[in-house]
Amino acid sequence: MAKDLRHDDSNEDRLNEACAALVRECEREEENCLYTSTSFLIWVRCLRYVRGALGIGAVAASAVAASHILRGDPSYRILMAAAALGAVILPGIGRALRIDAAIRDYAVAAAGFKNLQNEFRRASQVWSLKPYPEFESEARKLFRLINEARKPSFTPPELCFRLARWKIRRGHYEYDENSK
Repeated sequence: MAKDLRHDDSNEDRLNEACAALVRECEREEENCLYTSTSFLIWVRCLRYVRGALGIGAVAASAVAASHILRGDPSYRILMAAAALGAVILPGIGRALRIDAAIRDYAVAAAGFKNLQNEFRRASQVWSLKPYPEFESEARKLFRLINEARKPSFTPPELCFRLARWKIRRGHYEYDENSK
């Protein structure tokens, strides 16, 4: 049987397959960005609680030490010393752990991944309707951006990922528009 050269669709088929594969990859990266940004935001929240607990602990320890010193009661010398020491050490622990810097770094990274999530969604839903070379060009830009976003290699505790997965699977991050 002779091949009909006038209707050679193999090139178009390969282009459609490439476009479909690129759409799947954009969707996969969108999901990766969702999990990463959510994990980072949960970790930022935990770090803020720790920072608050250290601050409140220092204030409480200062108040305990000051109240016993002002009373002039010598029977609580050890308690006064421990409270005063806690008031001095707790803020130092926060500085030594660089909690403020970690909060700032993770918050910036979370926002970056959240933005990339939206960009990958747009790529798979909107840009994929453009001619393939334009779509591929847009997708390549996003792949470069996500590679840059991953360079700092932040690693929050595993519990943050598990909580993120739990929240995502329960629909906490579904767009209202998608439920219509």
